[in-house]
Amino acid sequence: MSKTNQKCGGGKHYLFVAGAALAILAPFQAAQAVIIDFQSLEQNNSNVNDAGFTYTEDGFTLDNLSTAYPFAFFGTQESRYPGSTALFNNDIDGITRLTQNGGGLFDLNSIQLTSLLGDDSVTVNFTGTKADSSTVNQAFTTDAILSTLETFTFNSSFTNLVSVEWIQAFPFHQFDNINVTPVPEPSAILGLLSLGLLGIGSQFKQKR
Repeated sequence: MSKTNQKCGGGKHYLFVAGAALAILAPFQAAQAVIIDFQSLEQNNSNVNDAGFTYTEDGFTLDNLSTAYPFAFFGTQESRYPGSTALFNNDIDGITRLTQNGGGLFDLNSIQLTSLLGDDSVTVNFTGTKADSSTVNQAFTTDAILSTLETFTFNSSFTNLVSVEWIQAFPFHQFDNINVTPVPEPSAILGLLSLGLLGIGSQFKQKR
């Protein structure tokens, strides 16, 4: 009888450890998306406002790789203001690069785009670079409605990225609400898992 109880108890212990391990890993399996919305820049004016050559929000950075003109955005009273503060590269053929601070990997989920200057349809080409230096590409074309933001969803190839770049090509665009998800580093997952299991083991020994 005592042997049976020991076996049952051992089985419960293994189930407990397995459940606890899943609980530890759950936050990493469902990493939270981040939306870069530029609202901290908002200005109640009718100007074209400078935003510098680098913009950082929620652990991500956008770099303007051109050297002539910085990022810019329209004030809320400007006729081309799209309803929320959107950023644009203010240099013709200027390159915008998105990275995670510290060089971590990320998934690019979606972005909002609209025309910059007029009722023109604009095509924007995005190039993502992965950790092995391979690249993925996707292009989106907006409608011809001025200052109406449209949401575009990236395909499944835009995952585990080191960076994403796109060009401010004629007839030009502005962008908003970049939806990205940080990818947890394997070392961080294993480290937290080992700490969690050590804690579980300690509690189990105390109970025995």
